[in-house]
Amino acid sequence: MTAMRFPLKIFAVLGCSLVAVVAASTGSQAQQKDVKAAAADSVGMILRISAASSRADALLDPLAADWARIPAQRIALNRTPRLYDTEAPSEPEIPFVDVRLARAEGKLLVHLTWHDPTRDAPEIAKLPSAPPEGRPHKELTEATDRFSDSAAVMHPTNPPVNGQWPSLQMGDPGNPVSIYFWSASRGAARMQAEGRGTTRRTGDTFPAQAAYRDQAWHVTFELQDLSSGFPLAFAVWNGSQQDRDGRKYFTTWLKLE
Repeated sequence: MTAMRFPLKIFAVLGCSLVAVVAASTGSQAQQKDVKAAAADSVGMILRISAASSRADALLDPLAADWARIPAQRIALNRTPRLYDTEAPSEPEIPFVDVRLARAEGKLLVHLTWHDPTRDAPEIAKLPSAPPEGRPHKELTEATDRFSDSAAVMHPTNPPVNGQWPSLQMGDPGNPVSIYFWSASRGAARMQAEGRGTTRRTGDTFPAQAAYRDQAWHVTFELQDLSSGFPLAFAVWNGSQQDRDGRKYFTTWLKLE
């Protein structure tokens, strides 16, 4: 199994509930309490956005003082079950992510913070310039023992119609999703998908910055502004748990207020 390539099944959800994931895990009672507390904090599935007085480029700094003045919303993270026969069961080491949102200069700034006791940002060879479908043969990475901490934000590409949201599993045919993916090793890249197995790199990047401090990642994403009613979903990959592709932590859809 290859390791760090950009995940092509980023939000592939296998239909497990948070309760089932916690019950099946071997995590400690303290971790399970953290998960339950995080789940309580996300009741309502509403994301509140603050109006920022600072410039968007200033808010890109994840340690900027302005972020400390914006209330964080603690969102429970689900853990995917085992995807590969060779992988060992994993404990829910990252039970929640703290989310802050701000509007500035026509942009939506997303600030994510999650506790991670290890900083996993290995050096990995640069991705081939040609997309997979344009190469004569599949190119396998030699970095099979390197896994990077990562995070992503996903939203519908088009405004929801009649309250209909795309499938959390990478959207639907005719109802695509946009994915903003950040890797501690490779930086930022934007992707699109219209269902499982359809994810493709757009070739575009986007402004993003990250800082690792006090055993936690602080990452900012600059997105285009989104109106109220748009849903967002988040995902986190833990390199020390060999997370990649669909092996990750993820949220449900959450609606912008």
